Amino acid sequence: MWVLGYDLNLVWSVLIFFTVFMIFYSGVISLLEDHLPTAVLELFRYGKTLNGPVKSSLVSIISVPKSYFTHFYIFSSVYIPTLLFLSLSHYTTYIPVSPSVISGLDFVCSSSRSVNTNPSSITLVLILMTLQVFRRLYECVFINQRSSSTMNITHYIVGFAHYFCAGSGYICEAPGFVSGSSFSSTLTMSSLPISSWIFSLIFIIAWCYQLETHKIFAQLKISNPNKHSMPEGSLFNYVSCPHYMCEIIIYTCLMLILGPDHRTGVMVWAWVTINQAIAATMSHKWYLTKFDNYPKNRKAIIPFIW
Repeated sequence: MWVLGYDLNLVWSVLIFFTVFMIFYSGVISLLEDHLPTAVLELFRYGKTLNGPVKSSLVSIISVPKSYFTHFYIFSSVYIPTLLFLSLSHYTTYIPVSPSVISGLDFVCSSSRSVNTNPSSITLVLILMTLQVFRRLYECVFINQRSSSTMNITHYIVGFAHYFCAGSGYICEAPGFVSGSSFSSTLTMSSLPISSWIFSLIFIIAWCYQLETHKIFAQLKISNPNKHSMPEGSLFNYVSCPHYMCEIIIYTCLMLILGPDHRTGVMVWAWVTINQAIAATMSHKWYLTKFDNYPKNRKAIIPFIW
C-alpha cells in the first residue's frame, strides 16, 4: 500500500499498532486505574473482567455479545484453508500464483517484501493454522455455553484483523507469492528438519490442552449458569489462564517452524504473546479479587513464575 510515496506494509503496521496500543493502554490502566473514567476501563476489558453489565452508556452502544467470537472463526475457517489451498496448488502442480493474489499481497504486505521461508515450512504452518481455526470454530459452535458476557466492537474488529494479518503475513514471505520469486525445491514434508516436527508435536499438545481448557470452562457454565466459578484441574492447577498460555505456545511453534528470518511470523508471535500475557494478567487479578480461597501458588500464565 503506497502512502505518501512510501510502500507501507499494512500487515506490519496493524500488528505494531495493536502491540504498542496494548502495552500503552494496559500500562496506563495499571498506574491510574482508580482515577480513570469507567468508559476508559470498559473499552479495554471484556467478558468477566468487566465485573458485570457494562456501566458506561458510550461503551454499551458499541458492545456486542461475546459469542460473536464465532464470526471471526467462521471467517478464519474459510480464509486460512483458502491460503493453504493456494499453497498446495502452487507447490504440487507448479501452477503459477494468480497475479491478482500477488497484487493483493503487494497491497497489504508491500511490494518490497522478500522470500524468507520455504514451501514445506509455509505449508506445514498453514496446515497447523487450519487445524487451529477449525477447532476454535467447533468450540464456539458445540462446546462454549451461552453467556451474557459482552465485548466492545473494537475487540470484535481485532479478531478479524488478527486472522487476516496472520494468514496474509505468513504466506506473503513464501516463495512464489512474492513478485519475481520461484522455488527450487519440490514440496516434500520429509525435507523438513527434525526441529519442525518437534515444534509440530508441541503445537498439537498445546492444541489439545487448549481444547481441554475450554471444555472445563463450558462445564463450569453448565454447572453454574448464572455466575462465574473457579476453574480447577488440568493446567488450572498451575496457571489461571492455560488457554492463553497454550495460545502463546501455539504461535511460538508456528514462528519457529517458519524460521527467524520470517519477519511477519516474528511480529505475529510478538503481538499474540503480549496480548495474551496482558489478558492473562487481567484475568488472574480478577480471580484473586473474586475468590477468597483462590490458590496462592497458581500463577497467571507461566507456571511457578508469573
